[in-house]
Amino acid sequence: MGLQFSNSYTAPGMLGERRGAFEEDLRQALLAHNPAGQYDETIRTEALLAVRP
Repeated sequence: MGLQFSNSYTAPGMLGERRGAFEEDLRQALLAHNPAGQYDETIRTEALLAVRP
């Protein structure tokens, strides 16, 4: 839920009064897909640092 709410298009401020309904629908869809209710994701992050001479 937290990951979905961190996206700008589904941020709580964008959903307004529809947030509760959205959260319930999403929760039901996720549990139908995986009844354990846990999703793991590996995220690879890279950083490139540079300096000017």
